[in-house]
Amino acid sequence: MSVVTQARKSASSRRSKPKPTLIMRVRGGIGNQLFQYAQGRKISEEVGLKLRFDRSEYDKHTNRSYTLNLFKTKGLTATEAELGMVLWPAQTFGPTVKLCRKIYPFYHRRYRREDELVQGTDAPSIRQSAYLDGYWQKWEIPFSILETLREEITLKKQMVLERLKLLQRINSGPSAALHVRYGDYSLTHNLQNFGLCSAGYYKGAMDFLRDNVPGVTFYVFSDSPERAREVVPRADNVVFVDPMQDEKDYEDLMVMASCDHIVTANSTFSWWAAFLNRNEEKHVIAPLKWFNNPRLDDSSLVPPHWKRL
Repeated sequence: MSVVTQARKSASSRRSKPKPTLIMRVRGGIGNQLFQYAQGRKISEEVGLKLRFDRSEYDKHTNRSYTLNLFKTKGLTATEAELGMVLWPAQTFGPTVKLCRKIYPFYHRRYRREDELVQGTDAPSIRQSAYLDGYWQKWEIPFSILETLREEITLKKQMVLERLKLLQRINSGPSAALHVRYGDYSLTHNLQNFGLCSAGYYKGAMDFLRDNVPGVTFYVFSDSPERAREVVPRADNVVFVDPMQDEKDYEDLMVMASCDHIVTANSTFSWWAAFLNRNEEKHVIAPLKWFNNPRLDDSSLVPPHWKRL
């Protein structure tokens, strides 16, 4: 066999070798999904793995919707064949995966949990097909690929007319988005872990912005209009944006991100609104107490350059 023939055969072999696949387990609301996307995107970009998403959680629980496909994100939904290939001998995520971890030593490289991987800005050391399970709520991860994420986390379709009109109003002068999270946070187990941002927090944030941003108008976004009106002081420069009930809260996220400044709740939803905001001189204010549960640590979640009140 000639040297040329051997070279061609070797090149053909390299081309036919399948690219390793990284499958991210996706769950939770938009904020959680975006943190999971950021981790998967970072690894796939730095290591060169094919990025896929296991969205099967949304077939089991209908109180949340899968939204990554509504943005210009990279990666596709994992097929049954891809899940079977990566999770073998399991076919899907579930009890069999946990059993495989007990039986097969190699399976710890195949199914990787967040608590077992090194945390930080560096991508986990993954060079082969793997399934990653976690929330990945570390601010360093998305900030390390900030421009990539801001380009990709944009809407595929134009917003509905009502939100476009709101956006036009927001862009007419200095603006600040205030997020009041209530909804599922009012449930007992969530109150124990998260708690609710107080009226004092919002008043302090508004006073700070009034002192530093002349003529600012506050736009209040909330999943509970009643709660929002209880904790945010009413004034001529306060606009309460009532939810549209069209299940397009991903559009609300982008409207919030378009405000000049952001007052977040203790919620990953407004965390991402602040992250996606492109104003280089923005003020981001976050609650000093993100978690109500003292065993939960927010030091890796909230960037140190955001103001805490």
